[in-house]
Amino acid sequence: MTVAAFRVGDRVVKNPATWVPNEFDTWGRGVGVGVVVEPPFPLDPDEADVRWPGGRCFEFACELLPAPPGSIP
Repeated sequence: MTVAAFRVGDRVVKNPATWVPNEFDTWGRGVGVGVVVEPPFPLDPDEADVRWPGGRCFEFACELLPAPPGSIP
């Protein structure tokens, strides 16, 4: 499955230039390296379901960047 520029299993980090904070940031949204996972229902092409170390959240692909090589989720 492809989600915008990301596929299930891709490791991602937040893009500080485009990140839009919300209430989920308080539990760790966007902290560390996330993994794109299979969403429970279809998402818009510009969205991704990301499992961050602190929990899962739907993200806009424009707010994400590929994680650096060798980074560990």
